Amino acid sequence: MIEIASQIVLCLVIAAFIGFLIGIVIGKAFSGARTYNSVTAHGGAAAGNIYNKPLIRSAPRPIGKDDLQKIEGIDAALEDRLNELGIYHFDQIAKWSAKNCHWIEEYLTLEDSQIKEANWIGQAKEFRTIV
Repeated sequence: MIEIASQIVLCLVIAAFIGFLIGIVIGKAFSGARTYNSVTAHGGAAAGNIYNKPLIRSAPRPIGKDDLQKIEGIDAALEDRLNELGIYHFDQIAKWSAKNCHWIEEYLTLEDSQIKEANWIGQAKEFRTIV
């Protein structure tokens, strides 16, 4: 009985060792793969920390999307890119933090501090109260 138990334990140790070796081989094979946080769909540019991404919507509200071009610094092409990302309304922009702004600037490849310098958040707050 002890011989069978020792053989089972030996087989388990050998199986664990083989599994460990296979894990190392697979890990090395995929170590050059891109990670989710480091690459975007836009030419492989860095997207920044995914946790800094602002809250987005899957679609605009039933009343329709806001005209984001009212904000100085947002043209038709940039509005389309924001809409593709899920930004449709002034109140979404009005709630952005500094980290959210930085994430948007990296993702859309805007100039650093472009959002702050053009005061998108302040303008969005004003338009949000008007609408």
